[in-house]
Amino acid sequence: MATIKDVARLAGVSVATVSRVINNSPKASEASRQSVGAAMETLNYHPNANARALAQQSTETVGLVVGDVSDPFFGAMVKAVEQVAYRTGNFLLIGNGYHNVQKERQAIEQLIRHRCAALVVHAKMIPDEELAGLMKQIPGMVLINRILPRI
Repeated sequence: MATIKDVARLAGVSVATVSRVINNSPKASEASRQSVGAAMETLNYHPNANARALAQQSTETVGLVVGDVSDPFFGAMVKAVEQVAYRTGNFLLIGNGYHNVQKERQAIEQLIRHRCAALVVHAKMIPDEELAGLMKQIPGMVLINRILPRI
């Protein structure tokens, strides 16, 4: 798993510059944004939500990916997860995967970008290996209705 130091080294900038780019600081130059963005993409780097939560006290957000929120099964799932999130002082963000591999990926990536403290994911189309990799990167990720043999 890549670290912010790895991104800085590859981009040829300081860790502080990477942090400014990640946090969208006006002090980050366009050249820095481009080189850091390219390094992040090359390394498949995602800012550590747990580290950020420590710095900001908490993200207080749980992400949920469902097949289609209009399906009664997923509607009930959303309600149950939201109730638990509410009881624990968290906010719920929902992404629809629509049983499509690209949309499932987009939903997960969007929730990662929103720095959710945890992800609850129902993804039928994403390959096992890809999900296993995501779970290694995101300690607070839980799969629903799916068993990965390698985890």
